[in-house]
Amino acid sequence: MGRPPTPIGHYGTIKTREVTYTRRGGTAAKRWEARTLFRMADGSSKDVMRAGTSKTNAENRLKEHLTDLAEEVRGGEIGKDTRMAKIAAMWLAELDRSAEHGAISAGTARNYRSHWDNWIKSRIGELQAREVKLMTCEKTIQNAQDKQSYATAKAVRAALRSLCAFAVRYGAMDQHPAKDTSRLVNANPKEIRAMTLEERLDFAEKLEKFAQDRQVDKKGRQLGRRGAVWLALPDLYQAMLSTGVRLGELLAIMPENVDPAAKTVTISHHVVRVTGKGLVRQSLRKGRKDGIVLKVPSWSLPMWRQRKLASGGGPLFPGWRGGMLDPSNTIHRVREAFDACGYEWVTSHAFRKTVATILDEAGVPLTAIADQLGNDADTVKQYYRQTRVQNEVGADVLEGVFGASRETG
Repeated sequence: MGRPPTPIGHYGTIKTREVTYTRRGGTAAKRWEARTLFRMADGSSKDVMRAGTSKTNAENRLKEHLTDLAEEVRGGEIGKDTRMAKIAAMWLAELDRSAEHGAISAGTARNYRSHWDNWIKSRIGELQAREVKLMTCEKTIQNAQDKQSYATAKAVRAALRSLCAFAVRYGAMDQHPAKDTSRLVNANPKEIRAMTLEERLDFAEKLEKFAQDRQVDKKGRQLGRRGAVWLALPDLYQAMLSTGVRLGELLAIMPENVDPAAKTVTISHHVVRVTGKGLVRQSLRKGRKDGIVLKVPSWSLPMWRQRKLASGGGPLFPGWRGGMLDPSNTIHRVREAFDACGYEWVTSHAFRKTVATILDEAGVPLTAIADQLGNDADTVKQYYRQTRVQNEVGADVLEGVFGASRETG
């Protein structure tokens, strides 16, 4: 069996020799030459040579040239000796391409980049791929939880797993070091709190008054069109309580998504900000290519109908210039309004929890609640449904353990 060929983009043994040559003018001089065979992208072997003033100088010049050739031939390939910072740059570029083609959310790509920059890079950026082990990943995740929060650590773990999966896929790692990281435990889970009926009615009244009060600035001047954003808040409140959708999804609703006759609203897109492009109306994923069709309650129909008629073909909830509202800016306005109304604990996500709780208390199956919110049942159970008594029927049956019911003192 013959010797295996040199891999593409690699070179063989470097040979050096001292040679005598004739300068211009006829005088003799000496120099060192270093040469080797380099395997090109087409499989051929190229004789590569560099000269220098000494043996070491010639070898160093040749190696520098071979490094450039290898980068050109292998086209940015990565291996076990590649530093994680370079692998991460390629991984992030792939995420950006995936977001551009709609395979993932632009927000996901942006968040993963943030997690890399803020939490992962400082821990593994200068390590070679072969040096990243399970314990390295564990410490990176633990550092995020110790210094920030459970939620941050969970997000960092997701980003780290995606990065290592990329490295495995392209041969820089033989095994996935982040795959078997320990299960994260949230020692202080956030309370799932929904608005009661009394709170919903009180909040609606106060929000309406706040919106009217904000139609003038601090000097008493009318805001005109700029005040429309504040006037939209009561309608946003109605829209979210009638659907349970996320704020970014609500801001992407167009007039063709609303059918008052059928009492339906189709949730097909969400608004995200993409670097270099601004606000983008991006389609939903997770197998919902055509969106989610939701039937809305009758009490919300006048609002949906009026919004559709006034839209002029644009978003149902536009900015004062007529374009799409930025979810981030809207959240700031929402926060100001909620605080002013005395509901500091309420966020836009609290409305999703409220919708889930109302449906749950009415006996709607968990799978149907998940369909309403566009989540899976496990997510709804963990993040949106309030803790409830699990054995109402069982407790009634247990009343007869000793025969006739007893009164307890």
